[in-house]
Amino acid sequence: MAKKVNNTGNCELCKQNVDHREVKKHIEKCIKSETSNDFSNANQNEEIFLIKVSAHKIFWLYIEINGSSALAKLDDFLRETWLECCGHLSQFRINGKDYSNDSSMKKTIHQALSPSDKFDYEYDFGDTTELEGQVISIRPGKLKKEIRLIARNNLPEMVQCTTCKKIPEIICTCCYDFCCKKCKKNHTKCDGEDYMLPVVNSPRMGVCGYTGNE
Repeated sequence: MAKKVNNTGNCELCKQNVDHREVKKHIEKCIKSETSNDFSNANQNEEIFLIKVSAHKIFWLYIEINGSSALAKLDDFLRETWLECCGHLSQFRINGKDYSNDSSMKKTIHQALSPSDKFDYEYDFGDTTELEGQVISIRPGKLKKEIRLIARNNLPEMVQCTTCKKIPEIICTCCYDFCCKKCKKNHTKCDGEDYMLPVVNSPRMGVCGYTGNE
């Protein structure tokens, strides 16, 4: 029987580690009870969207964003958190319509998305990283900082050194093996240091020149 992967993540509101099956219910409870100064829900004419973005089922983010913010703001956030390496193009596909790196990304969240809407997102049209998104809920209010991270997955446990099964630090983009620094010497037949990228908590790990949001 295959080993069950422990898919957990961190709630940024209470700093608690939460299983992915419970995270939606958990963060909705935290949002309801929090008294953070990061937002004010006094303005009933504004809306805040709770959005889940995921890839390969093991990488996921929960994000809150103002309905009055542009799609470009969400694009910037995804780049900074998960994707940006070489300034590639990107696009959203929402209800059959494409919103790319032009004036169409000036559309606001509430103009482009409705409750329960699903969407696709692509970064880099060569070595493409594909994401899926969904509007989880909408509530009255307005974030002071436009967008904020609510929860994020931890690095999946299935990622381990191919040779010794320890926690890896490097991915070889020639053979796509994970390795720790000690077992890196096993890759002498690969093409050298330029093809060694760090293991990072992102669906773009090991792609192009991505080294993480740090």
